[in-house]
Amino acid sequence: MKLVNSVIKTAALAGSISFGATAAFAAPPSDGSTLGECYNNWISHCNQTTPGYPNSCYDEVLNHCDSVHSASLGTLSGYKVKSMQRSALTNAKRANTTLLAPKVQPVRVQN
Repeated sequence: MKLVNSVIKTAALAGSISFGATAAFAAPPSDGSTLGECYNNWISHCNQTTPGYPNSCYDEVLNHCDSVHSASLGTLSGYKVKSMQRSALTNAKRANTTLLAPKVQPVRVQN
């Protein structure tokens, strides 16, 4: 009986440790001290938690960073902000897609 209790306690401890590691891994990243750092941190988070770019995670995190760092947006040109977003998105993990040949429709010829 003691051996069974020991095995159960060991399994429970191992499960709680793995759950803690998973919960820590899934935690959202820091917003960073700059807009570019925020973009990079959150893009990395999307890479780890979603199947790949493009999907809504990437758009949502860019908008999140814009709202968190809204004070710095006023000092940057629109071109600079878009450039920072494009730069961060170059690190996005791309989704695997398969290309399908288009279906050919028969040409209708009138007599």
